[in-house]
Formats: sequence, C-alpha cells, structure tokens
Amino acid sequence: MIYCSTVLMTIEYRPLRAEDIEQASYVEAVAFYGKPTPERAALARQFFPPEWTVGAFVEGNLVADVRTVPMARRINGRPIGFGAVGPVACLAGYRRQGHVGKLLRLALERMREQGQALSGLHTPHDALYARYGWERGEGKKRYEFAPKDVRLRLQGAPGRLEAVANDDWQRLDSIYRTWSAPRNGPLHRVEPWWRENVLRHYGESAERVDNEAFVWMNSAGEDQGYVVYQANTLPKQDRWAPHDIWVRDFVSLSGDAYLGLWQHLMTHDLALRVVRECAPDDPFSDMVEDPWKINVLRAEGAMIRVVDVERAVGMRPYCGERSVSFTMRIEDRTALWNEGVWRVEAAEGQMRAERTEGEADVELTANMLAPLFTGFMRPDVAAGAGLLKVHRAEAVAEMAEAFAVTYAPYSGDYY
Repeated sequence: MIYCSTVLMTIEYRPLRAEDIEQASYVEAVAFYGKPTPERAALARQFFPPEWTVGAFVEGNLVADVRTVPMARRINGRPIGFGAVGPVACLAGYRRQGHVGKLLRLALERMREQGQALSGLHTPHDALYARYGWERGEGKKRYEFAPKDVRLRLQGAPGRLEAVANDDWQRLDSIYRTWSAPRNGPLHRVEPWWRENVLRHYGESAERVDNEAFVWMNSAGEDQGYVVYQANTLPKQDRWAPHDIWVRDFVSLSGDAYLGLWQHLMTHDLALRVVRECAPDDPFSDMVEDPWKINVLRAEGAMIRVVDVERAVGMRPYCGERSVSFTMRIEDRTALWNEGVWRVEAAEGQMRAERTEGEADVELTANMLAPLFTGFMRPDVAAGAGLLKVHRAEAVAEMAEAFAVTYAPYSGDYY
C-alpha cells in the first residue's frame, strides 16, 4: 500500500475492500460516460474479488481504480501467468494528477508478487501506457462488408449448424481449447469469462444481452467450429431500422468449418454489414469472388508488458533447433526489478534468464522487449529501426532464434 498526505488532502493507494465495490462501480461507469446501475455492482461482486482492483482514495473517496484479472496466456503451446488489465478508470475531476500512474505501478508490483509474468491491456491511448512499459504486442485486422455483395469461391464439405445458448459454454470451450492449444496469444477462459465476456454484451440501455452462437458440425456430427456474434440496431432509415453484425468470436478446426461459418455469416442479407476482427494472416478476403467488396482495415491488438523478466523468460517455451545465448541490457524505469543486464539461454525446449555483470550484446527498453517476446516484431527489424541497440552483431540472430514463435501473436479477447 502507498500512503501519502498533504496539508490540503489525504491520498491513499491500496487494494479495494468489499465495502468499496459500490464506489468502484460508480467510478468505472462514469469515467467511460456510462450509467451506474445496481447490476454493474452485482456483477463486480460476483466475478471480481475486491483485491484484484487497486484504487486511489482522496479524503476516503475512491476517484480512480485499476483492475487486474489473473489469467494465463498461451505462447508456443504453453501457458504463462498473465495479468489482464482493465478497466483503468479515473473521474474527470482527478485526471492528470498522477493517480493512474501510481495505480499502474502498484498493479505491476502486485502482479509480480502473484506470479503474473506478463500483462496486457486494450486502449486507444498508447502514449499513456507506453510510459509504464506496455507496447503493442499482438496484431489484428478487421473485415467490413455487406453480406449481400460477397460470395465465397469455394464450398466445403456438407455440415450443419446448431444454435447454442449460454449454458452450452462448455461445448464451445472444448472447441476453443483444441484450437488454442498450440497457439500464441489466446487466453485461458473460465466459465464466468464465457458466460459474461464471450456470450453476452451490454445492450443500448446498459442491460446484459445474450449474443447469438452457432456450432458447426461435420457430417459425422463432430463439433468443428463455432461463431458468436451480436446484431446491433442502427439509426432508422426511411421505414426500416437497419442492423449490422459484429462477430465476437470465430473458431474453426477444419477448412470445412471455416467455410461453413463464413457462409452462415453471409446469409444475413438484412444486415448492412458484417464486421469481424481476426488474426493478421486470416485469408478470407482472398477467398471471395470479388475481394474489392471487402474493406480490410488495421485493428489493434493488446498492448503487452513483461512484468517479470526472469519469470517470463523461464516460462517461455523454446521452439528453436540449436542452443543459443545472448546478453541484453533492459531499461525499465517503472519495474526496477527488471533493470540491468540479463543473460538469456535457450536449448532443448527451455529458456532461462539470469542477471550478469559486464557489457551487454544488445540494449533495449522494457517497451521493446514485449513485442520481441511475443513474436510481434523480429529483432532484425527492431535493430534496423533503431529500437534495439546492437553491440554484437551475431546476437541479433541468436535473439531471433530464442524468441521465435510457432504462430503469429493473436487473441480474440478484450479485457
């Protein structure tokens, strides 16, 4: 806990307690121009233990908070302890007074204590979080198209779709686990995450609304994929209120399921558009008769941070074929335990990092370590752009081998 006082006011930074939940629900709603409701407070009590959130209290009143949900993030087929940060909220009258920065530092300290070696957050305000070591570490792209205008060039084997409900989350989870097992980026999902984050959303009146969900089965009746989406009502035009379809989750275990799920989305002829965010290497726009009918946009993945260098490197699977080692000097002004020179060794599927003395082969900031660690950026690209200072040329190739990935980093979850 951080505590300070001045002549004018008392400020305290600490984890929330049960009696603070009502205040937190109010701050988080109002900070994002929403409406505080009893349901928000009830959901917070049900799913978020108060100690997951740290708050800034001015004269005993909560004015800002930062929540970190403990999860696991996969990389090269194995999990790493992960702190999913969000929301980060501050009442308008207390912004730009240093409260959020102090809460982020406190959250990092607690993540380290609890074994969360990595952290991630979603934001349109990169500059703020970059000050504290987060950096874009995953990629996404977005498709937008009118379903009536798009036709697939290919047809898969016959299958069938079955509508599923919130209580069928385990069926979807089984598909998701198979898909995510070898990948880099997906989060481990638990029942509340499925029920409230994937299969429901906030409606126009701040109420919780169920999403639509369908499972695709092959001719043998085996589940091979699913899609989850919501239909949004748009402003009325003439006599009719148009809609668009936002895809929340799309997972396929076979080419037939992939084609079948896309075909289902294109049956929504009444929708003005279908919107889906996906991995940067998704091929859909090249699989239709007229690719120009699809608007392909850049979408932003999560900002990632290495919370604990020693633990994160030690938990990261190595997929290279030869033994490599290099030394790196890390500058980390927010998480001082990461500062200094580290020797990284990788061999036989394992990695480790330990402090060392002497000169470093490469120098980088905590910000640059994150996209290198996840495989979002190659070391040679970072060096060529001046983001990685190189003192031993061979270290760049060794670093690339050590931080190689089996899949490009991508997660379909928001937090």
